[in-house]
Amino acid sequence: MRILFQSLVETGRTPAYFAGMHERVNKIARPGVTVDFIGMPENVYGKYTPADVVKYPYMAAFSTQLILENALRAEAQGYDVFVVGSVQDPALEEARSLLDIPVVGYGESAMHFACCMSTRFAILVFQEGFDQMMDLRVQRLGLATRALPPQLVADCFTDLHRGLSDSEQLVAKFEKAARVAIAQGAEAIIPGQLYLSEAMARAHITRIDEVPVIDGLSATIKMAEVMADFKNMGISVTRRGYLHARPPADMVQHARQFHGRTNNKPDKA
Repeated sequence: MRILFQSLVETGRTPAYFAGMHERVNKIARPGVTVDFIGMPENVYGKYTPADVVKYPYMAAFSTQLILENALRAEAQGYDVFVVGSVQDPALEEARSLLDIPVVGYGESAMHFACCMSTRFAILVFQEGFDQMMDLRVQRLGLATRALPPQLVADCFTDLHRGLSDSEQLVAKFEKAARVAIAQGAEAIIPGQLYLSEAMARAHITRIDEVPVIDGLSATIKMAEVMADFKNMGISVTRRGYLHARPPADMVQHARQFHGRTNNKPDKA
């Protein structure tokens, strides 16, 4: 089984982030599963961080198109699953409507695993603006009655980046925010962005006051494996309804030619 894992982080911006995921995925994935990580093109965000950019709908639309290009390439290059490794699940529905292979998102996977482990969960985010974004995502997934309001952990990407190698301060902030959510009734905690989830996983934070902390990378890879298994059994995504209807191939080809889409190889991490 081959999985192509799309990150919203630029490949060269944070080598330690991708190196750590490469190392961890070898322990997470079952035998016979290979995972290739790809990031966004170099300098796509300019002087800003991904979190600064994607909280604006207009700017996020550019990321959506880049993700969809890699989704199409994943299928053309023989991958079994395409993964969107961002908690807000950008381009997830669009990719599912385009591809015949399974498409899995971090946010959706983590929330469904949280529902399997608890009655109500809370998402912890690291930057203002993501709280409303996550509220909207929860509503779209029909999980509003299972989710508590998001909690803010850290207020900048620098805090988060430092937490990959020096996690003590970030863990303290995370645990403080988690306990606020737990006091409000949360029975499972989801680190809001995969970067935050990786920092907690590398610090071995799996449980706070008897409340599970969802490991985002593990949840996403395991969901990808299951969806590939379902596909092999003949069970795949619906083609009914607006969100999942697959456009005819000639329609897609015409649109891509008209808009000047090229077939470059994905930018592997």
